[in-house]
Amino acid sequence: MYTLGIFLVVYGFLALTHILVQLVFAHGEHRKQKSKKFHDFHNGHTATVSVVVPCFNENPEWLDQCLNSIASQDYPELEAIVVDDGSKNRQQLLPVFEKYKNNEMFHFILQENGGKREAHKAGFDMVRGEIIVTIDSDTIIEAPHGIRHIIKQFKDPKVGAVTGDVRVVNKKENFLTQLISYRYWTAFHQERAAQSLFNVLMCCSGPFSAYRRSVLEKVKKAYVSQIFLGQKCTYGDDRHLTNLVLEEGHQVRFDNKAVSYTYVPNTLWKYVRQQIRWNKSFYREMLWTLKHIHKHHFYMTYELLMQFLLPFLLLIALASVVIQAVFIDASHLWKYLVVLMAIALLRAIYGIYRTGDFGFLRFIVYGFMHVLLLIPVRLYSIATLKNVKWGTR
Repeated sequence: MYTLGIFLVVYGFLALTHILVQLVFAHGEHRKQKSKKFHDFHNGHTATVSVVVPCFNENPEWLDQCLNSIASQDYPELEAIVVDDGSKNRQQLLPVFEKYKNNEMFHFILQENGGKREAHKAGFDMVRGEIIVTIDSDTIIEAPHGIRHIIKQFKDPKVGAVTGDVRVVNKKENFLTQLISYRYWTAFHQERAAQSLFNVLMCCSGPFSAYRRSVLEKVKKAYVSQIFLGQKCTYGDDRHLTNLVLEEGHQVRFDNKAVSYTYVPNTLWKYVRQQIRWNKSFYREMLWTLKHIHKHHFYMTYELLMQFLLPFLLLIALASVVIQAVFIDASHLWKYLVVLMAIALLRAIYGIYRTGDFGFLRFIVYGFMHVLLLIPVRLYSIATLKNVKWGTR
């Protein structure tokens, strides 16, 4: 039984250390982006920009909000290519297309369903800009300077891609959307920010990211044609595209001033479907990342290792605690609860420190949801990696 207790100690030590390391580096990135040196070097940089918007069975109101946010950008050289990927509700979307078709900024492609990557490629093949911004069709770019912010770091020629800060439109809809909103903040301002400090951000978010066109020209064929376990890949487009940029030896960064807002799942079932898709993407792309990990900073290796190991250590630690509680003393469960709450509190305290929002204390609830819901989702995702449906709607 003593051996079983070791698993909880090891998990607790690694998990708490990992979060502390993340927070230190994330805050370093935050301070860097606030510095006068960073501001003086990057601000004012411009380039021609093309925005690619893949669309599939979108809510017409959400798509209208998305396109209006592009039209509202204060940016001189901007075009937008909207690709409808065989939406079943295309007749409902046509009035939205009509609303913007007379705006010379917008171009529309209506194609048969081929998946999100094919929709992206149709847009990539048509663009004229030096920088390609990809956004989801339910995303609102903050006006008027969202585009201006996300492209400024491309002044450094080593940068191949940048992801923005994705927030939640429907945060106040219910308790779940509130939890997801706080989780999004930690994902960007803690996890991605820490990776960005070393230029090794491993996933440019689908809702709002930007890529150097010259890099995409090199990788877009591989992006569309990826095969895994004998199946053509469709989900995990954002993570794979980021991997291809990293494989080319380019830096990938986060910009905390480039803000967008997106709709998140408002029911547990929708949330589970989203998490299955994201977890499949992570485990598949982890194998790809290992091929070019030597080209980048050691933090990339550390972060990838922790992301892979911790969920399984958590599962073993939970099993060991249950066995000890049943056969020795039920009080052993408290040790596990203390570890979980400590991890959640560390994330919450940093969020409160940065934003002043005490709602981050709800992150403790997310910690338990992670154990009870997301760990089983991870196991299911591994077991169903061959299922390649787009999986959004």
